[in-house]
Amino acid sequence: MRRARWKLILVALGLAVCAGGCTYFAEQPEVYPDKFAPPEIDRAWISRSGAANEYAIPMQARPASTLPEPRVTSAGNKYDLPALIDIALSNNPDTRQTWDQARAAAAAYGSSRAPFYPVVSAQVPGGYEREIFQLPGQNAVLRQWQITPMLEFTYTLLDFGRRSAGAASARAQLAAANFSFNRKLQDVVFATQRSFYAIGAAKAAVQAAEQNVELAKTDDEAVSRRVDLGLATQPELLLSRQRVAQSQYDLASAHLLVREAQASMAVALGVAANAALDVPSLDSLPIPAGLGREVGQLIESAVRNRPDLAAQVATLDARRAAVEQKKAAFYPTVGIAGNYASQSWNYKYDGTPTVKASEPQYAGLLTINWDLFTGFKRLNDVRQAEADRDAASAQLKSLEVDAISSVWRAYYEFQTALSRYDYAKALLAASQESYNANLDTYRQGLSTIVELLTADRDLANARYTIVQSRADLLTSSAVVAYAVGAVEMPSRP
Repeated sequence: MRRARWKLILVALGLAVCAGGCTYFAEQPEVYPDKFAPPEIDRAWISRSGAANEYAIPMQARPASTLPEPRVTSAGNKYDLPALIDIALSNNPDTRQTWDQARAAAAAYGSSRAPFYPVVSAQVPGGYEREIFQLPGQNAVLRQWQITPMLEFTYTLLDFGRRSAGAASARAQLAAANFSFNRKLQDVVFATQRSFYAIGAAKAAVQAAEQNVELAKTDDEAVSRRVDLGLATQPELLLSRQRVAQSQYDLASAHLLVREAQASMAVALGVAANAALDVPSLDSLPIPAGLGREVGQLIESAVRNRPDLAAQVATLDARRAAVEQKKAAFYPTVGIAGNYASQSWNYKYDGTPTVKASEPQYAGLLTINWDLFTGFKRLNDVRQAEADRDAASAQLKSLEVDAISSVWRAYYEFQTALSRYDYAKALLAASQESYNANLDTYRQGLSTIVELLTADRDLANARYTIVQSRADLLTSSAVVAYAVGAVEMPSRP
């Protein structure tokens, strides 16, 4: 009875194990991979684990929502451009990514130098062995315990350029990664500059919109007084109030532009958009008077100094070295090898007394390895490497053309922005005089409400124009520096 009970228990345990094993394998991706893909073409994928935050960004990896305290500048306790650039360079995740990529390339270059050194390895095989030997009329048995510690040494003497080409390729890739890092720093600086000027322009636009609201209210008061005196009609009053409503609408839109510019700045800095951020107005920033060089000189400087072009030149060098490395694979490698071991064992052969022994063993070899035929693999490897080299060369030419075009465009955009700023200043002065004159004549009854509101509108547009032209001039100056590859980095103390 007790034996039957144990059998039932064992059978139940076996069934449970089988059921659990089937369930386990049914949930493994190597058995049913479709269970881990989206279930339907029109349904979103949901994590099978059920953990809502399984793929959420960890708290420590999220962008900061606070910034260091701004230093006091001539514009007050606000973030000036050098301070923001310094924050962006140290905090933007793009710079961190390209920096780590450059460090990885440096480690790869170090690894490419390893074949120039000998390889020394140690092995310690040991254990028990039982072997059957067939002898005439009988089988013999060998039982043996053994351990064989071994030290091996290999060194390549001649490889017809394989190692040199590999190291040259890795070194060029490192240079390309370093130049790409430099260009990424310039990207971050330029993005910060552009966002800085955008915030300044948006804040100046808010100030201009506030002035336009006051301007519209002044017009409305003038019209109201004339209506009270019976010198103006109700439609004229409605027109003036329409102008007030339009100016208030423009003010709300200007406030939105400030928030949008702050969001762009947060991306450039690598911080959360809700971080407190305030910058001085454009009025406190100096206006560039010129570039100091002609467009031909700027183009020559760009071709010579831009880090992205230098990175592509280094990439082309790496592709050329890869071609040489693939060609070297057609030749043999010559090296030396050696080992030293001490074999210790004890064994018993068909009941003989146990024999114990320990003997040294060693070897010194000259090795020649030569793949005579590899199914045309080496030939196609060379063809692929040459095609990659030619593609890198074509890409370099394309980047050079783009760089020249960007410098050319940026140069004339700056010259145009410089002229527009001068015209905007003259336009603002003329619009202000025209408005003052129309307001006086309207109050005296010598001009119509349409003329007054037209002058009001022209003055408002002139204020927005001077703000935008000032921002365009500052931004175009930064665009020229970025196109040339001469972005200034903040100096370290």
